[in-house]
Amino acid sequence: MPEKLNILFAIGSLDIGGAEAQMAALISRLHDRRFFCHLFVLQKEGYLKQYIRDLGVPTYDGGLERGDLLKAPWKLIPAQLRLIRILLLVRPVVVHSFLPLVTCMGALGGRLTRVPLVITSRRALGTHQERYNILRLLDLAANRLSHLVTVNSRAVWEDTVQRDHIDPAKLALIYNGVDVSTFDSARSSRRKTREILGIGSTEKVIIVIGNLIPYKGHGDLLKAASEALTSVPQALFLFAGEDRGIGGRLEKMAAELGVSSRVRFLGLRHDIPQLLAASDISVVASHEEGFSNVILESMASGLPVVATRVGGNPEAVVDGVTGWLVPPRNPTAMAEKIIDLLNDIKKAEFWGRKGRERVRKRFSIERMVHAHLKLYGEALN
Repeated sequence: MPEKLNILFAIGSLDIGGAEAQMAALISRLHDRRFFCHLFVLQKEGYLKQYIRDLGVPTYDGGLERGDLLKAPWKLIPAQLRLIRILLLVRPVVVHSFLPLVTCMGALGGRLTRVPLVITSRRALGTHQERYNILRLLDLAANRLSHLVTVNSRAVWEDTVQRDHIDPAKLALIYNGVDVSTFDSARSSRRKTREILGIGSTEKVIIVIGNLIPYKGHGDLLKAASEALTSVPQALFLFAGEDRGIGGRLEKMAAELGVSSRVRFLGLRHDIPQLLAASDISVVASHEEGFSNVILESMASGLPVVATRVGGNPEAVVDGVTGWLVPPRNPTAMAEKIIDLLNDIKKAEFWGRKGRERVRKRFSIERMVHAHLKLYGEALN
């Protein structure tokens, strides 16, 4: 392909999230190299917006504020028209859209403006279709209008085929990637971060990273914590993530279980590599997952992982090699595996090293970017 072809990415917001982070990492390594990137985002503001702008990427928004999708859905009409105008102005060779609703908007706009390659991305299992019927229709429309649909795990692939009856030949599997160097460099901050957080030298830290949303399973982990603490009283549980409406309930639950003194709710954090470096075990308690960035980040940090056997988690964690897989909604099983790793430091450290090696070989950011470049190149050619 000739150099510096225009590509336009589209997404709903630039808040911190797995899809947003993966898209930003992809843009940062494509922009002004093989492609000149542009970005359309529905919402005006977001944490990653300045990062994207600092890359020199032209950014356009759809004019929506947070909450407008529920309060003022009519704003989607001018946003769609604006996206079409931008596509006509930029004339990209690729339009690549992420997450429900925006995938349909991007695919529709791309087809109407005759973009050569229209790609949408499915980043999670399609349970959102069960919560909002309209999203199923929009997903089906996006599938039909797209030339290709990328998925980030075999589990998402199978779920998309089963739910949407899409032609598997239209799907492309590209796993998420992580910049291992970021987490390697943070390891030296372990002692300092623990001091800042007031963590004692004998305390064993179990961290869960994820916004406080019901399906992330924080309640299950609190129950597991109450069981684990009876065997390992020096365990300390850190909950890092933005409160999306259930924080008060979780704090009340911690008090009722008698574990408040051993549980800390840290809120939204921008120092995840440092928090992981300060920890000993990472737990992913989700009831559903497409493919967890947190698992990759934890493994890149050299932590053994205890994760629920849902979605793409088994594709990342090798059970009994880099961590433990447990049934979802089963606090007792989760507690048993946490206790196992806390009581066997050598095994925990060895599994952490194996996890870091696995990320370097299979889930590096370079591998993810190369897969996208190959996909774009082959499809355009």
